[in-house]
Amino acid sequence: MESPRTNDTLSASERKRMRDRKAQKVAREKRDVRIKALEDRVTYCERHHGAAWVQHMMAAMETLQRENQMLRERQERLCAIFSSWEQDETTLQAMRGDMMPIRIDPSNASADPLSTAPPLNIGVINRDGMPLQESRPSHSNPASPLFPSETASGSIPAWSLTPINEYGHISPPLPATCPWLAHPDQIAACPSLPSPLDLLHGTRRNFLADKISQAIRVRAIRDPERLASGWLIYVFSKWRATPTMAAFSHIPPFLRPVLLQIQRGHPAAIDLFVFPQIRINLIKNWDKYDFTEVFDYMSCCQKVRWPWGEDILERDGQDNLRIRREFFDVFTRESGWGLTPEFVEKYPGSLPRIG
Repeated sequence: MESPRTNDTLSASERKRMRDRKAQKVAREKRDVRIKALEDRVTYCERHHGAAWVQHMMAAMETLQRENQMLRERQERLCAIFSSWEQDETTLQAMRGDMMPIRIDPSNASADPLSTAPPLNIGVINRDGMPLQESRPSHSNPASPLFPSETASGSIPAWSLTPINEYGHISPPLPATCPWLAHPDQIAACPSLPSPLDLLHGTRRNFLADKISQAIRVRAIRDPERLASGWLIYVFSKWRATPTMAAFSHIPPFLRPVLLQIQRGHPAAIDLFVFPQIRINLIKNWDKYDFTEVFDYMSCCQKVRWPWGEDILERDGQDNLRIRREFFDVFTRESGWGLTPEFVEKYPGSLPRIG
């Protein structure tokens, strides 16, 4: 503090300059204190909320968005189910034709799979895919893959009913035969239909096609079965992970679930067997077999009725490779498939019986 004597000896302008300097000094000190506080805050934020934290928050937000989308889709499916219950008989008749409901008595749906009675010929073929005997038409099969959609008050859409792939505690644990189904979010992002080259050779652009290609490539099978099986597995898995009417419409009728598949738990791989009656028989007694061995045999013995050496791909108008129309028409029908004698001899009890 200035003494009265000093103030008396200073002029008014000098006293003003002195006051200004003191005010500037106080302002600088306050500014330095504020800057230091801000620097400390920035250092704290960088230490505790850096780039990794921001990425973590972004990933959490994306996960929540995907979950919300799945919840909205499930809500839409439920709304569609409830709405269908209120439709009149005319609409129900149309839905029966489109969605393929069924009235099945489960007690008579199939024969005992462990029976040693003569098996029904479902199309036994040789290793080249040619029939050994004429097969019966698929429409005569009492296990036609039709949905139990009708109820007393209405009808449930077929596309909303998915198989039960829970089968209790098996010792030793059953290996996962369709591991890609554990990633529904990644499957949802895949195209509705696969590229044939992606199924045959794998790809980095289509998660589902690549996983199926990897699983099939370890099997000793021809390219026709590799492509046909891959396509069927793809469209079924696409619907299984994201059940919608559009996805369901891509599944050939013979591969659509039968009543027992949506009533009783079973390994997911059974859903991919092309013969509905064999699916029923194995669902009832799959735990009595060495299921891994059954699946391996079926993978090699399930053949497309396609001549050896015939092309399975063709060029479209843009010179891109696509599945040949004649080949597509064959493997998308149950009558286009058969079993080699090795499977028939190894597992006669898994085949349906006559009468």
